[in-house]
Amino acid sequence: MSGIVGVYSVDGKNVADELLMGVVALQHRGEEGCGISVERKPGFYTPKERKLAYYFFRDFFGGLKGLREKTSSFAIGHTLYEDSGGLQPVEEWGEKHLISVAMDGVLLGFGGKNDSVMRALFSRYLDETSDFYDAGNKLMEKLRGKGSYCVVSLVKDKDGGDTSLVAFRDPKGIKPYCLGKKEDKYIVASESKSLDGIEADFIRDIEPGEMIVINKNGLSSKKLVEDKHAHCFFEWIYFADPTSVIEGKDVLEVRKELGRRLARRYVSRVDVDLVMASPDSGRGVAIGFQQELSKIKNRFIPYEEAAIKNPGSKRTFQVENEEERKLAANVKFFMNKKVVQGKNVAVGDDSIVRGTVFRDGMIYKLRKSKAEKIYPIISCPALLHACITDPRGRNFAAYGLKGTIEEIGEQVAKEINADFVCYPTVKDMIESVGLEDICKACIDGEFPVNEEFWK
Repeated sequence: MSGIVGVYSVDGKNVADELLMGVVALQHRGEEGCGISVERKPGFYTPKERKLAYYFFRDFFGGLKGLREKTSSFAIGHTLYEDSGGLQPVEEWGEKHLISVAMDGVLLGFGGKNDSVMRALFSRYLDETSDFYDAGNKLMEKLRGKGSYCVVSLVKDKDGGDTSLVAFRDPKGIKPYCLGKKEDKYIVASESKSLDGIEADFIRDIEPGEMIVINKNGLSSKKLVEDKHAHCFFEWIYFADPTSVIEGKDVLEVRKELGRRLARRYVSRVDVDLVMASPDSGRGVAIGFQQELSKIKNRFIPYEEAAIKNPGSKRTFQVENEEERKLAANVKFFMNKKVVQGKNVAVGDDSIVRGTVFRDGMIYKLRKSKAEKIYPIISCPALLHACITDPRGRNFAAYGLKGTIEEIGEQVAKEINADFVCYPTVKDMIESVGLEDICKACIDGEFPVNEEFWK
């Protein structure tokens, strides 16, 4: 995953304020670096660094004042997740157009060169035709079944024409994308949280297979390619911010509903003295679990902030090296030991992927703090198959396990030194999200990409 944002003022006003707030609001979608692309005649100015967004804007521009001096009426920005490619945006000089491109997604079959492939293809098709929609249609057909992408781009005619902001989403809609407006300024962004940071009004989600073109004449859009929708359910589980709304579904409410369902499902299986969360993405499921369990038991079961996140710690999911991941897990948060000592603890978390972070971080520290029993309550069903970003991957803790969710919960618990893992069913997850047409390949092995990439 990555975070992308684009801003265009049809009245020619400076968009620096919206750009800065929009990019910073998407920091959670990528912590490995960031970049922007703004106008600088005859082309674009596209600085990028391996820094968090706030420090990038502070150190590179001296803050908002310096950014305003560099920015005109349109701009795009990007926050980088480690696996998504290089620092973005990236530029391409075609025969007829100059483009700057940023994307969120993973393309398969191109050796991991996501951003360079996207810019080269888009530039080629733009040179073949001056029609954005025709170029977009050719691009989507070329990439059909080859992964996910949401793209924001600036396109300038090399003959001196106006610059347009062009945004499009893959036909399966695997990653989220939305459209907003603030006065005369249109905004496209990965999540509604970015619009909230800008204080823009949410207009709608950008549709799968849709292209949007914004220039001084306003906004136009067209649905280019139809396909079966397969939105990644992990957005509601982990990737997206809990303040975001995706496809009309409130992210925090989805996580709380999963917690409520887990409480009802496992009320007779776990004996809990208190509920806590693995910060930050485990908080929603923990709150829902605590509220529902207290209701069922007809007595108050406390929710405690027993684990306190270390400011500036990485989202450990984004650390690929195993040794580094163990170190990151150890300093990600610290435990209020007296809160959990001698207690049976239910600890909410978004998922158990490899298991390293949960075992070597949360459970290790709970055991050291002398918690009596530890029951992970997990938003995500057991990950029994690979992700579409790496369809042949085999490194999930529950990969290939067989049996009921209770039996799988027992097996994974042994691997991570817990007493029992409370997993939701696939039905629980689907009903909590409230959408049928989602990608759940990591659960059921039904991949929304070409067979050549996963067989």
